[in-house]
Amino acid sequence: MTGALKKGDKIVTNGGLICEVVKPEDDFIKVKLNDETVVKLSKEYVARKIEKSANE
Repeated sequence: MTGALKKGDKIVTNGGLICEVVKPEDDFIKVKLNDETVVKLSKEYVARKIEKSANE
C-alpha cells in the first residue's frame, strides 16, 4: 500500500495524525501536517490511506 502512495494522498499514521503526502521516497514519505510544516515519516508508520469521498 505504501508503494502506491502519491502526492496529494491523505493518510493516517499509526500515531493518529492525518497528513497529506508531499513526496514519496524509498524508505520515507515527506508529508505535510499543515500549510507550513513538512516532515519525513517512515513508511512503516503509515496506518492507512484515506479514500476520497464522492463529494470531494
